[in-house]
Amino acid sequence: MTLAFKVDKPDLDVATSPASSLQSRVHWAIASHTEFSLDRIVTQDNRVKYTNTGKETQTTGHLDEVFQLMRQLNEAGVESDTLGRLSEDGTSFKDALCRSCAQIASEFGGKPLIYVELGPEPTKTRFILKTLRSLGVVIDRYVAVDINPMSVAHMRQSLQAGFPDLPLHFVTCSFEEFRLSNVLEDGAPAAVITMLGFQEGNDDPFVVNEWLRDIARPGDLLLSESQLYTPRHLGRIPYFYAHPAMRRFSRIAFEQSVDSTVPTLNRFFLLPVPFRENETTHVAVLGEEFSSTINGRNLHVSNFCLKLTHSQYRHYREHGGYFEITGETFTDDETLHFQLSRRV
Repeated sequence: MTLAFKVDKPDLDVATSPASSLQSRVHWAIASHTEFSLDRIVTQDNRVKYTNTGKETQTTGHLDEVFQLMRQLNEAGVESDTLGRLSEDGTSFKDALCRSCAQIASEFGGKPLIYVELGPEPTKTRFILKTLRSLGVVIDRYVAVDINPMSVAHMRQSLQAGFPDLPLHFVTCSFEEFRLSNVLEDGAPAAVITMLGFQEGNDDPFVVNEWLRDIARPGDLLLSESQLYTPRHLGRIPYFYAHPAMRRFSRIAFEQSVDSTVPTLNRFFLLPVPFRENETTHVAVLGEEFSSTINGRNLHVSNFCLKLTHSQYRHYREHGGYFEITGETFTDDETLHFQLSRRV
């Protein structure tokens, strides 16, 4: 693991500015703080790992495995009574999620809601839907939006088994293309839109906030999950990325992008990256080191995810005045965070 807190190489050019793409900024951050030079780093947009675009339609086995790996991670979180807890009577990940569900139930005040999931995964979804129903919430219908076409069959099977009376609707597209108003009738109930699993960290947060603004209708709620940059508990970040499911995910991304026969060494970095004007945040970088006869040692970036501080996360959610934060819950260690906000 590499933890870097200051630039120790010459100043970089305009590609490192907050106005450039997050992918570009991550690329330059790696070159600034690791042994890999710019010409030996391969970065991809994070969404490439979840779609079959540009590949033969039958080569979907890796997408199915990626979905199952994300499922494993969520099972580990929801089934644990201690994740994020510092004392026996403290708040675990599961406790924090339950408290967020209670906040949702309170916000809707007995009115029915539409449950919209951006990037669906069955384990956490079943847990939330079951908890909401136990709190008296009426779920009008379920809508899932995912760029990974392999998620539909898994989600349909899981939800039909647990909630046979729940109407299901699936949309396969990118988040920036989706508009909830296009799939709902006039006068449809308000929605709670979930973006869980640290997904927001995969893109520039201010861009994501604009996507969410366009997805939601005024009055809809947004429930988002993040892993925060908490200096006292920095070890929690590499611990998550060392999980076997994340390591396997990294290797799959390499095999699909580079070569399935080349041996690799799994690498992890936590690096500073430009966030806004005169401000930085940190990015977790998961990758595979590999060698070639031409370039020597290279790094394929399998995944990058921003790890904002709590104040940064609040700042960008409120940026532009699109959302009003109505509730937050944390684990004891303040590294796992659920935020509830309302579309203005």
